[in-house]
Amino acid sequence: MSKFAMFDESGFPTAFYWQDNHTPEVPVGAIEITDEQWLEFIDNTGFRKWENGRVVEYEPPTPEPQPVVTILPAVTLWERLTEAEADQVNEAMATQPFRTRKIFETAATFRSDHELWPLLEQIANQLFGEARASEILSGE
Repeated sequence: MSKFAMFDESGFPTAFYWQDNHTPEVPVGAIEITDEQWLEFIDNTGFRKWENGRVVEYEPPTPEPQPVVTILPAVTLWERLTEAEADQVNEAMATQPFRTRKIFETAATFRSDHELWPLLEQIANQLFGEARASEILSGE
């Protein structure tokens, strides 16, 4: 019994066909493969592809790690600050544009993937130093 395969544009099998006396129809474009090649595909699904007339190993790329997003509830930020530190943050924020102040005033959380997180880090680092800023802005 002859085996055939159809491949996508990257060389990965999309369908297999057998041709014998009962199933003589094989789609146009199907490529004849050996039993061993068919087994390579079946036994290593997703890790083999067709290249230059033969089965070759394929190692999928390692996915990029997703960045860790810090989510800091606003109430937690203010609870972590001393009264003096809170006054300093208030004075620093008073120098920011109206839109920026409103975002900080109305935010329920502060997120490290938000456009204004670098400003929050900058203010905290300038006012309190890197170690204290890290304590204040750490996630829960």
